[in-house]
Amino acid sequence: MHAVVGIWSADESRRAEQERALRADVVPGTAARPGFVSGYWMRDAQTGKMHTVAVFDTEPHARAFKDNVAQATQAAARVGMTVDVLAMVEVSAHV
Repeated sequence: MHAVVGIWSADESRRAEQERALRADVVPGTAARPGFVSGYWMRDAQTGKMHTVAVFDTEPHARAFKDNVAQATQAAARVGMTVDVLAMVEVSAHV
């Protein structure tokens, strides 16, 4: 398995708007991607950072998703989100 890991800076004043976009677009769109296994979207209110992990069954599926996310950064910016880190990694263990 492979995962796409992201760290995002979030404008806390737009949190409600970000949560709506997350639940209406990001989560369902990610879950519908080929090879999707699991996903986590987390927020650290102290740092204003969001951390995301989306796990896929194969490297090609993860790579395609990462490419899609990289192209969607303008859409994220419209709700006050900017990507700090976006990486594809091999999953070493999973329970």
